[in-house]
Amino acid sequence: MGNTNKILFVLSGQNFQDEEYFESKKIFENAGYKTEVSSTFIGTAQGKLGGMTNIDLLFSEVDAMEFDAVVFIGGIGCITLWDDWRTQGLAKLFLDNQKLVAGIGSGVVIMANAKILDGVNVTCLSADESHVRHGNANIMSDKVVISGSIITANGPDSSKEFANAIVNILNNASK
Repeated sequence: MGNTNKILFVLSGQNFQDEEYFESKKIFENAGYKTEVSSTFIGTAQGKLGGMTNIDLLFSEVDAMEFDAVVFIGGIGCITLWDDWRTQGLAKLFLDNQKLVAGIGSGVVIMANAKILDGVNVTCLSADESHVRHGNANIMSDKVVISGSIITANGPDSSKEFANAIVNILNNASK
């Protein structure tokens, strides 16, 4: 881990959670990490609060070896990605390649549906607990939970703490 200085965001093209994305992106870039965004199409994505960002890569174009981490962003639009085999495949691919796999808010459900959270301590939005439990995860009440190479956060209010935890782990892994 920690050698490409690039982090991949996965988000829905519509109604992603603005705070979760923009706060994390700012912290990652201030720490010297380049970020790219992947989704189901190339173009402009719009957050539920109106923020806009460019989508750089289709899911099929992602090479896990080019990134140190993948971050699944939540928001109401994320529901369209919960059962998408491509997003689940990215979670598995990054984990299989010893990369950091992180999810915040409803993005944690993608990880649960990918079956990578079996027996893992995680946190998530209370509204998503039943979905995450279905993936056999151990749900904790913390704002951010680090379980090896898996990091989860419970929503937008945890964005800064979440992003800083990712940066700290990546920085320590590259030493």
